Amino acid sequence: MSARRWWNEPTQTASREALDEIHLRRIRHLVAWAYEHSPMYRRLYDAAGVKPADIVTWDDYYNRLPITDKSDYLADQEGSLSRYGGLALPPETFQQHFHTTGTTGRHLYEVFTQFEMQKSATQYCYSFWDHDIRPGDSVYFCFNWGMWIGLWSIYWGARNMNLLVLSGGGLSSLDRVRQILEYRPKVVIGTATYLLHLVDIAGENGLDLRGAGVKVIGGGGEPGYSIPMTRQRLIDAWGGPAVIDMYGIGETMHVAQSCREWGGGVHVIEDVCHGYSADPETGRPIFDDGAVGENIVTSYTHFAQPFIKYRTHDLVRRNYHPDHGCGWTWAHLPGVVLGRSDFMVTIRGTNVYPTAVENLLGGVSGLSTHYELHISRRGGMDQMLVRVEAAAGLAEGEANEVARRLAEHLRGSLGVRVDTEVVAPTSLPRYELKTKRIFDHRTADERPQFDLGRMTP
Repeated sequence: MSARRWWNEPTQTASREALDEIHLRRIRHLVAWAYEHSPMYRRLYDAAGVKPADIVTWDDYYNRLPITDKSDYLADQEGSLSRYGGLALPPETFQQHFHTTGTTGRHLYEVFTQFEMQKSATQYCYSFWDHDIRPGDSVYFCFNWGMWIGLWSIYWGARNMNLLVLSGGGLSSLDRVRQILEYRPKVVIGTATYLLHLVDIAGENGLDLRGAGVKVIGGGGEPGYSIPMTRQRLIDAWGGPAVIDMYGIGETMHVAQSCREWGGGVHVIEDVCHGYSADPETGRPIFDDGAVGENIVTSYTHFAQPFIKYRTHDLVRRNYHPDHGCGWTWAHLPGVVLGRSDFMVTIRGTNVYPTAVENLLGGVSGLSTHYELHISRRGGMDQMLVRVEAAAGLAEGEANEVARRLAEHLRGSLGVRVDTEVVAPTSLPRYELKTKRIFDHRTADERPQFDLGRMTP
C-alpha cells in the first residue's frame, strides 16, 4: 500500500457523476439532521418555506435551500446560553473549543466533538500520503496552540497518520530554528510568511535551515504557498522541499490541498465537504470552469454545529475536471483564494486580487516579500496603496526609484495604476498566525454591499 499515492482511491478517482450522486445523498441527510436538531436551521428553513423533504434534486439544493452566513451564527450565538450558534448537539458531547481569528470582525465560537476532530482531520492524510509522508515520519509544528483551529486540525491529521509530533509551542523563533536543525524533521508546518520569517531569523544568527534536511513544508491560513514567487523563495531557502498548500475554513473544517503535480492550486477534499461557486451579488451558482465566484461550502464532518451552504466570502476559480497528471478527479482551485468578496477592490473597472499583487512583487528587484495593501476611497472611486519592505542591502535613497518601478510593473500587469511605497526592512509587523495583508480604510457605506442573505437564485 505504501507505493500507492491515493489515500482513498475509490473516491479520489471517481467520476464527476458518481461524486455528485454521493454529494446529493449526504447533503439531503445533513439538511434533515440540521432541521431536526438545530433550532437555528429550523428557523431559517421555515422562514424560507422549505422542508428537508423538499430537497430532492440539485435544482432544489441550489434554488430552494437558503444560503447561510457568519451573521446567522453570530446572531444565534449572542442569544444562546451555550455561547455557540447553530448548535445541533448538547454540551456533554463537546470535546474542543475554538474561535475564528476575527479578521472580519467579532469572533465566531466553534465547538467540535471528539469524533468530529478525528474524522475531519483525515482530510489532511490525502495530501500527506501523496507527498510520501508515512507513519513514523516526524512533523514539527511552528505554532503556539491557541484558539485558532488551523494548525490544530493539521495536528489531528498527523496523529491519525501516526506521525511523530514535534511541538514548537511557546518557543521563540530562534529556538524553533535551533530545534529544527537539531531534530531534522521530515515535515515542518507553519504559515508561509512565518516560515520565511524563520529563514530571516536563521540568517541573522549565522544559521542555515537548508541544513535541516526538511523534505516537506506546508500549512495554510494565507495564500503564500500557491503564489509562485513566495513558493519559490520558500523552496530555495529551505533547501528544496516539496510544498503542500492547505486551504481551510475554520467554521466548516472545509479543506483543500495540493497534490504533487500542481504547485499553484489545491484539490477540494470531496470526501469531507461539498463546494460550489456563486456570484457574490446574486447568489446564482457558477459552473463554468475558470470563472471567478464565491466559494459556498457544506461540511460533512460537523454535526454538533452544522454548516450548510455556507458563505466563505473567498473568491476562487474552480475547475471541475482537472487533468494535470495526478489522477485525482476532485475539483481543483487554481490559485486557491484570489481575494475576498467582502474586500473586493475594483479600481476604475478593474478587479484587483491580493494574490496577483503578491506574485508581481517578485518582478521588481530591491523588494522583500513583506507587504501591505491599504484600500481607501477618493473621489468616489476605490484606491489601493501597495506598501512593501525594501530588501536588505537596498542603498539608502533608492526606495523612491524602486517604488516608481514597482508602480510601472503593477500597472503594466494589472492594467490599472495603484499607489506604491517602499519602506525600510523589518518595519512592517510579523505574524505567527495569519498575516494581516489588507487594511480597508473605507467606511461601511463605501464598501461593496454583497448580501446573499436568504436570497435564492
